Amino acid sequence: MKTCSKCGAAIKDGASFCKHCGAELSRPDAALDRKKARVLAEEKTWLKPAIIALGVLFLALAGWVLYHTVGGAESSVPSNGMSARAGAPVRNEYVRVTSTNGEVSVPLPGPQDGSARFYAYPVGGKEIKFFLLRAADGAVRAALDACNACYHAKLGYHQNGDLMVCNNCGMAFKSTDIEKVAGGCNPIPVRKNADGGTVVLKARDLEAGAKYF
Repeated sequence: MKTCSKCGAAIKDGASFCKHCGAELSRPDAALDRKKARVLAEEKTWLKPAIIALGVLFLALAGWVLYHTVGGAESSVPSNGMSARAGAPVRNEYVRVTSTNGEVSVPLPGPQDGSARFYAYPVGGKEIKFFLLRAADGAVRAALDACNACYHAKLGYHQNGDLMVCNNCGMAFKSTDIEKVAGGCNPIPVRKNADGGTVVLKARDLEAGAKYF
């Protein structure tokens, strides 16, 4: 038999209250019950915010993947370009040229010469790079070795047969489209004139493209 801690009366084992004074009797497992209740309450407090945070993280990751696999791919493909696998950048050899009386003169490609020739015009601490190409239709084309879409990579183009291929994204363009089509990943056209055996470009036209280099 136990005794009530408040009035000292005898109490039967297992009783929850004293029959004499009505005091609540402590049970050995009462403290454990209170601890369990407190732990359950704390779990409910952090569980909901944790679930919400995980949901937001999942949505953000899904959006990032969707943008880079769908949106990014669509924006980088020009309407006239052909997709090609982008491999290691090709290092072109550039012939350095200078201007005389505001003009840059380079040799005119021969009638049977379909090879692209690359040049570098230094000005203001930069090298403005461009190329000349006798296209499949026989016309000589001139363009900067850069485009509006990929110029930040500063990788330029390389020639693959009758195609000029972007070293950054792998898009390829027919020689006959050079100068005629601009924008996107197309090589940026440069105005020129053929004078005898040379091609003459205005220095100011080249210098206007400095922002791409």
